[in-house]
Amino acid sequence: MTISSGALSARLSALLASVAMLSGCALASSITPSTELTTPSSTGTLVSIFELELGACVLDRQRPEGADVDVVEVVPCEEPHDSELFARLAVTEASFPGTDFLIREGGTRCQSAFADFIGVDFSESVYDFTFYYPTPSSWVDGDRSIFCLAHEPGVQRTGSLLGAER
Repeated sequence: MTISSGALSARLSALLASVAMLSGCALASSITPSTELTTPSSTGTLVSIFELELGACVLDRQRPEGADVDVVEVVPCEEPHDSELFARLAVTEASFPGTDFLIREGGTRCQSAFADFIGVDFSESVYDFTFYYPTPSSWVDGDRSIFCLAHEPGVQRTGSLLGAER
């Protein structure tokens, strides 16, 4: 699917406008969060967001908006999952740069890193992305990372998105 630059701007604006708070990090997402938190499956492992490794497949779409969480459920990529970590980006500002800055930075930098993992530019992909970014309280604790996660809008998928070229 090819997206025009106007549609891409609208898509990025929608992505940046919808935010759910997490302890440690906040989630910027174009996904409308559920109002109920699902019980983790017996196959997943709860992992601190700060311990996620590149390529980790997670169940993270059922977070209530504003929910305080410090872990995500990681599952093998061969099992149905919501999204996959495709980049962990360092924030280098000396002091907390503000939420608006982090949302803009996350959107821009995750979009730039997208093709390195997926294999095609974001504007040409059928996949979308969300990202976690530091909150004022997590910044005080040393959080300086933006976590970029790719997903297929509206569905759970199986398999890794690494080199998917779609």
